[in-house]
Amino acid sequence: MKRLISCVLALGSFALFADVPGSSDSNVLTRYTASTIIEYGVIDGAYDFIYASVDKIKRDVSFESSVRFSGTGQRITYEMPRGVSREDALLWYTSQLDRLGGTMLFTCEGPDCGRATIWASQIFRVRSLSAPDRQQAYAAYVLGDASDQTLVAVYVVERGNKRVNAHIEEVKPSAPVTFDENQGFADSLNATGVAVIRNVTPRRDGSIDAEAKQVISAIAQKMSNLISRDIYVVCHMHASGSADPLIEASGRCAEEVAGQLAEETSIEPKAMGVGPLLPVEGRKLTRVEVVVPSLLRQVSR
Repeated sequence: MKRLISCVLALGSFALFADVPGSSDSNVLTRYTASTIIEYGVIDGAYDFIYASVDKIKRDVSFESSVRFSGTGQRITYEMPRGVSREDALLWYTSQLDRLGGTMLFTCEGPDCGRATIWASQIFRVRSLSAPDRQQAYAAYVLGDASDQTLVAVYVVERGNKRVNAHIEEVKPSAPVTFDENQGFADSLNATGVAVIRNVTPRRDGSIDAEAKQVISAIAQKMSNLISRDIYVVCHMHASGSADPLIEASGRCAEEVAGQLAEETSIEPKAMGVGPLLPVEGRKLTRVEVVVPSLLRQVSR
């Protein structure tokens, strides 16, 4: 009899922590270890992808930046294991998106995201995401290029019962969706301490063309509220040949970008050219970054 009771309890425990029937994991993200799918739905048709905080004016939901398109995908709500913090859960998913080369369009935490009740009840329509304003975080990313895009929204909350839930919405548009790829530049820089200036690729000699200079001017406007004075422009360059010429060219690139930012803002960034010495996850990616060391995340291993 005791053995039968133990088996029943074990089955009951398994059912308690099982994913909801018919659910499926994300196509691009690995779930947090030992988390459980508690809500699931498919996306097929018109969809609003939001990359801004939300508010409500009278009876209407309001947000500054969004794009409406037709697409297919899924929405998944995970419940984290006990003891997992909201920060841990958010970092778990955003780190994966960063490694996949995703562009962060927007990120926020706490009251900066707007009213949590609006996110839970009117944007995502998931009751298990109800939480205080100060216990929410959101990130919007675009993966891939125009020929194969996936838009990913990540919303993480800590509820009143201290349980952390993470909501993922991933959608493939039926036609390419265009964004200002540097829309989330300032948010990414303030949140992580480093941000890539998209659509700025130096020539082999380290010079910057006129179109890229226009992008940098737009970036300068986004940096007007940056408080820290410890700011670096880091230029990475990859090409065939020896490293030394690339390091020299990347130095010229960093000097040119830093100089333009200094002319158009009140900040005085330092320039650093590293050539091909710092690939991303082993990938040779030519890029220009702005780095604020005091804001860099400290990761324990």
